[in-house]
Amino acid sequence: MILHRTLQVVGLLAVLMCAELAWRASPWGGDGWSRARLLYAAAGLVSALALVAIGGLGIALRRAEAQARDQAAEMRAAIARLEELLRQR
Repeated sequence: MILHRTLQVVGLLAVLMCAELAWRASPWGGDGWSRARLLYAAAGLVSALALVAIGGLGIALRRAEAQARDQAAEMRAAIARLEELLRQR
């Protein structure tokens, strides 16, 4: 889980860096419009968002596995109760 959170943090930092690069490519943050910098920022943003998504998917998978283990344990307990009831008859 630490790896997934680390991926998300690194991805968010990269998103911020891409936003700063895009800001500097605009007339408000730089000398004028720079298409190359905007394209570079957009390409980096795609990669950064992919890191955030991969981290989120990893966390969701870990939670789903834990939930499946809990449900399997409940099902085993229910089967054991049913087997006990069948033995009593």
